[in-house]
Amino acid sequence: MEFVDLTRYMLVKSPLIPNFSELRNMKPVWMTQELQLIDEPSNITYAESLSKKGISVVKIRRRPPVRHHTEQSTFPYRILFEMTSKCNFVCRMCPQQNLKRPKIHMPGELYKKVIDEIDKHGVDGLWLYQFGEPLLHPEFREILGHVSTKNNLGVIWLSTNGRYFVEENIRLVLSSNIDYINFSAHAVTEETYNTVAPPGNFEIVQANLEKFYELKGTTNLPRKPFLHCQMIEQETTKHEIDIFIKKHYQRAEIVSINMLEHVEIPNNAFGFQQRERMPLTTCTKVSRNDCLIYSNGDVTPCEAAYNSEICFGNINEQSLYDIWNGEYRRKVLELNEQGRMSEIEFCCNCTDYDI
Repeated sequence: MEFVDLTRYMLVKSPLIPNFSELRNMKPVWMTQELQLIDEPSNITYAESLSKKGISVVKIRRRPPVRHHTEQSTFPYRILFEMTSKCNFVCRMCPQQNLKRPKIHMPGELYKKVIDEIDKHGVDGLWLYQFGEPLLHPEFREILGHVSTKNNLGVIWLSTNGRYFVEENIRLVLSSNIDYINFSAHAVTEETYNTVAPPGNFEIVQANLEKFYELKGTTNLPRKPFLHCQMIEQETTKHEIDIFIKKHYQRAEIVSINMLEHVEIPNNAFGFQQRERMPLTTCTKVSRNDCLIYSNGDVTPCEAAYNSEICFGNINEQSLYDIWNGEYRRKVLELNEQGRMSEIEFCCNCTDYDI
């Protein structure tokens, strides 16, 4: 769930911040990917009604780009492209602890080659990460520089756990074409942070976040790269959510309180209780035409298959276009269109098919 400061968009008299228990049940205000209010009468009227009530923090949803994913079936609509599967943290909720595939950096030349192919075909969104910390990649600066020469990659995301998001890297990101930087801040206190992200260093991560706020500035927002300041709701953090929102909502464009995914991991059982699920028939990720490329080159439609349990092919052997139009993906698409995803052995045990 994402939340923004409504006072950036309209006057809010006697502003107040609802508790998270209220915010999570709030009807969302719709925004563009550029974090502007969708200019539709019902949306504007609703936002104005919240402002009149003095509500300064509101739940939002960002509308996807104009081009709809069904118009591009022969190439992915959104791509999550893992630069590295190595990470300096072992967060309690992350599949890093269960990775069986190699923990490696993708060679920079291969990464840039695939970026060129993606740019040639065009996508509506590109995430430069998945299950590793991008700033650990020895060619991070060169890769980001290459990405910044492209014009057809859609909305570009970068994510960091903050440990190596030092001033040099902050300035690099600020001068790049990154649209969103996801910063996994996780907590408000060191005690809570240490339950989530060992062996992280709370003081260093917080200092780097403060340096980002300083270098970018916290006025006249929203302004790219948009900061998506993230905490994940789980047993050890839920008591700090309201404080977390209050601490960051005026300085980050978006404060995000994410639900737990990958609930097959024992630590994530809490996430299984947070939403009801209908029986598996179709998969949101397959329907959305998502694509994940892991650092070893494997291509899959779903981050739940983080050990490449569903693998369409490998970019070391084929182009992404050829992989995406291969026989295996066609079979998965057919099953999804027929509502028969439960017939796939791996998918029938999945709990994140509706995200």
